[in-house]
Amino acid sequence: MSAQPTPMLSGVVVHWRDEEALRALVGAWPADPRFELVVVDNGSDPSSPPIPMDGVRCLKPAANLGFGGGANAGIAAALAPIVLVLNPDAMPEPGALDELLRGFAALPDAAGLVPRLAGPDGEPQWRWQLRRLPSPGALLLQALFVTKAGLCAEPPAGTVIEQPAAAALALRRPALATLGGVDGFDAGFYPAWFEDIDLARRLAAAGAVLRYWPAARFRHRLGSTVPRLGYGAFLWIYDRNLVRYLRKHHGRAWAGAGRAAVTLGLVLRLLFLPLRRPRRAPTRAAAARGLFVALAGALTRWRRPARLAADYRAP
Repeated sequence: MSAQPTPMLSGVVVHWRDEEALRALVGAWPADPRFELVVVDNGSDPSSPPIPMDGVRCLKPAANLGFGGGANAGIAAALAPIVLVLNPDAMPEPGALDELLRGFAALPDAAGLVPRLAGPDGEPQWRWQLRRLPSPGALLLQALFVTKAGLCAEPPAGTVIEQPAAAALALRRPALATLGGVDGFDAGFYPAWFEDIDLARRLAAAGAVLRYWPAARFRHRLGSTVPRLGYGAFLWIYDRNLVRYLRKHHGRAWAGAGRAAVTLGLVLRLLFLPLRRPRRAPTRAAAARGLFVALAGALTRWRRPARLAADYRAP
């Protein structure tokens, strides 16, 4: 019996209680030996019917590794020289994977390619997806819920992207090797958020470039994690990882300023809650509970609430 050919591209999907999206992604993945799919199951919903995994390699870690740790495990298990890190809700359109191979051939200097994301109805997501690396001052403003405008227009193919979202990001293995082998993502940003910014900054520091390749098109259902996680847990984790990122890349003084900005921003959002409900919270009551949870985290250096500190401590 002849050996199976080595795939040219491996999709790596980190899955956590998103069976509906994963089912659609597995169904859309082409039955082509050039394209392997590796699913890292960080935790399934026991009430959900099983997903047919014919032709899919599924890894089941003993514990939830988070997005970064799960992506690292999937990359380590993947066989191809190109790895495509995907969220379960990022589905390739027909021909998208072939376009990625063409893009890597056309751009030999690219350490990674950033495909084009669009919403379920085709609405472009480049304003959210394609960003510049944030300065520490920009992160302080973000902690105060003040966001700067991003790119003015969708860039042409081949444009260098400083900080792409990791919802869909294709990387050459040699680029990961410059960061210490398969451990491309810092699993300390647990369970998610800021690991993609950290990766982009470290790639840039190593002289690697990431380029936009819009011919590779993916449909992406933006924001599916927060409803499953809960608004308060999301804020608690996001703010903690923002401060961790500041400490790692800009030092303790900026991290202290970040924690102060996070605290002030949460207080201001609570004060303005009667006038404006946060978009990610389903109700004002849920928003208030979530803001108090996040505020408890910021005031205690994320030691409280005890349940979140135990469940989402960095590995």
